[in-house]
Amino acid sequence: MACFAFNGLQTVFTAYFIIFLTTHGQDLAAAGAIFSLAMVVALPCRVLWGWLGSGFVAPRLMMAGLAFGMAASAGLLGIFGHRWPLWAIAVAGMVLSATAMSWHGVLLAETARLAPDNMHGAATGGVLSFGQVGAFLLPLAYAACLSLTGSHGMGFVVCGLPALLVGLALLRGGGAQQAEPVAYSTAT
Repeated sequence: MACFAFNGLQTVFTAYFIIFLTTHGQDLAAAGAIFSLAMVVALPCRVLWGWLGSGFVAPRLMMAGLAFGMAASAGLLGIFGHRWPLWAIAVAGMVLSATAMSWHGVLLAETARLAPDNMHGAATGGVLSFGQVGAFLLPLAYAACLSLTGSHGMGFVVCGLPALLVGLALLRGGGAQQAEPVAYSTAT
């Protein structure tokens, strides 16, 4: 579910953020510059989240934090109106990029760690395949919200909800504990 929500919100961000900025009065060059800045922020964050999740913060808590960051920044973009300052919109976009564009290492490392021996590739591939369903469905949900409301805001709010639910589920699942890999018997 985390990969579904995270990959879906990542796709929404890359597909709609520049359009969102142009509807908030930015010309295409300025919108592209803000998007580029947000993407640059994601690069060191991917390394930072992986470093933190590999020894300082339990991966489950790290992913919960990323999920809450995604949900909060998507929610902020959802409430921003034409009167909001550009810097505030840019900061929310950078937080969304720092989380929605940078979760991969933590999630895939944890998936591989929890996978049975000799199943690491199949487990990570399966998780990524399910994530592609999110990358397909959440942009459609965004487009439906835009079509129904005429506003980009509701699309960001709706597409941020799965990340919020994932964050809550990760916390509820005992985020401070390290889960042990599941042992499967190969004997028949």
